[in-house]
Amino acid sequence: MSRKVNSVAVTGALGNLGNKLLLHLAANSQVKHLIALDKKPADKTHQSVLLDCAGKREIDVEWVECELEDWEDLRWRSAFDRAEVVVHFAAQNPYPDASWLDADNSLIMNLNTAHAAEESVLTNRYIFATSNHVMGQYKGDGMTPGSLGPDLNPGVGTLWHSGDKQIDSTRYAAAKWAGERLCNFLGKRAANSTSFVSIRIGWCQPGANERSTLSASGTPTLKQDLAAANDTELWFKQMWLSNRDFCHLFQRAIEAECNNWPYNSIIVNGMSDNTGMAWDLEPTRKYLNYQPMDNVFSNAKSA
Repeated sequence: MSRKVNSVAVTGALGNLGNKLLLHLAANSQVKHLIALDKKPADKTHQSVLLDCAGKREIDVEWVECELEDWEDLRWRSAFDRAEVVVHFAAQNPYPDASWLDADNSLIMNLNTAHAAEESVLTNRYIFATSNHVMGQYKGDGMTPGSLGPDLNPGVGTLWHSGDKQIDSTRYAAAKWAGERLCNFLGKRAANSTSFVSIRIGWCQPGANERSTLSASGTPTLKQDLAAANDTELWFKQMWLSNRDFCHLFQRAIEAECNNWPYNSIIVNGMSDNTGMAWDLEPTRKYLNYQPMDNVFSNAKSA
């Protein structure tokens, strides 16, 4: 079952994931009011491209330059009172090589936006873009396909060698894990007023997000040609989330009814239908009616 949603606010609107979702919602949903929040101002190109995606459909697009770390910033606080759904992507550093200072600032944004969504007079759903790195310590455990479910104990932080240097994503993942815990707490406290969805996103690269550019580097901030093909490469490839599946997944998170959820807050995995991966997509299918179409090992063209 799907519910009708008229207004959606997206944080990190100028980033990789935020921009992709906004363009998709403008072109492929019935949302009439989009609120795009970012710490940077949107240039005319971003504004016109988003409106062009809507075509002839009437849509109101509101761009809000704001500081999510500042609870007193009423620019974003008031925007939440105009949105039925808030999708939170914004982070100080959206990559796993984030510092503790980055993680601290990201955590403040997570705390502020989740609490504001619960307190909003209009917001009835908060969608938190969390990360596979919350379960990164399971890497190398030889888990069987589909066994890495969202109900397992967290394993915060991934350790791997990119081919150039050793990387530890614990700092980045800690802020995501704390955000998940907060969403679970607020969802239970909010009863039926606000529902919370935490999506542990796999690997959705900037831009075209092609299979051919996936590598053992595990992050676009490192050079692919330095990455060795090994078990680490397989781990990251198997968590690929295509652009098409990403957009479908988040639209389902926006529109899905929550009648069959065990609680008013859920955590689900967000990957494409990749052969042999440890990640369990059954809860995502069950609670959000997610129907992924792409597979990292298929030759079929992904949208």
